[in-house]
Amino acid sequence: MSGPKKITGENTNKSAKKIPKVWGSGPLQLNGVEIECAVLEDGTPVLHKTRMLKALGRQKRGGSRTDRPSFVGAKNLQPFIRPELDKLLEGIEYHDGRRLLVGYDAKILPYICRVYRDADRAGVLTPNQQGTAQLCETMGDAFAVVGITALIYEQLGYEKFKHPEAFRLLIESYMADEVRKWSKEFPDELFFQMDRIYGNQPTTSRNRPLYYAKFLRKYIYEPLEKGEVLRGLDERNPVVKGKARKSRHHSNLSENIGLPAVRSQIWQVVAALKMSANKQKYESNFARMMGQTYQTDLFEQ
Repeated sequence: MSGPKKITGENTNKSAKKIPKVWGSGPLQLNGVEIECAVLEDGTPVLHKTRMLKALGRQKRGGSRTDRPSFVGAKNLQPFIRPELDKLLEGIEYHDGRRLLVGYDAKILPYICRVYRDADRAGVLTPNQQGTAQLCETMGDAFAVVGITALIYEQLGYEKFKHPEAFRLLIESYMADEVRKWSKEFPDELFFQMDRIYGNQPTTSRNRPLYYAKFLRKYIYEPLEKGEVLRGLDERNPVVKGKARKSRHHSNLSENIGLPAVRSQIWQVVAALKMSANKQKYESNFARMMGQTYQTDLFEQ
């Protein structure tokens, strides 16, 4: 007589897995686009899996042609998918109090927007993907990679009613627990374009003007969480005795949140620089990109 069946390790792990619960849910208004979202009890912002197509203006037409979800499953999009996005595509299981749902960490949306923007700039999108690309331009200009978390917290009232220190924790999550060793985070292309719009001869790290540092503060750091990240960095990494800081600001950023946000902002700035003939034109292009009021060029159509 055979004994009782043993529970496999896979089943044991699955049954022992703790499914997070929803703290609250509701619509996120983002540049005129409404997206259903939720915040889990641990503070993770999520987007419902079946709502992703709607958020991206896509119609559900059959399955994906790859092993990725249909909203990024088209073959022409695959070269533009980065490892960070693949990780987020694994999804999150959570419980809303009535049923088990599957969603994605909300940080996935800026990465998806980046895929469509890069594919559009490369000229490989099909006509029926153009609408999604335009929508991604609209949404992508409204947030940096981590900015969507703050938007969801704000619109669902998470930091105010559930976790009064959530916004402070969000800002601190950008920063590394220990200062990382210096590494080259600002690409040569950034300074090449800065030299061009300022009309400077090619500069190096040894002879760049002091106002370049002000440029980086204004256009790279200040947009992150409306300047709160920069204030936190200034406090953690202050000027010592009126001379210089102990380390570069970016070396104080966390690997998983702070640095990706800064890198995303850097490349948005580089894109705006490339479109600009001079400093004045750059300021208008940057303001337009960030959804701010900008000075219209007299010859602009």
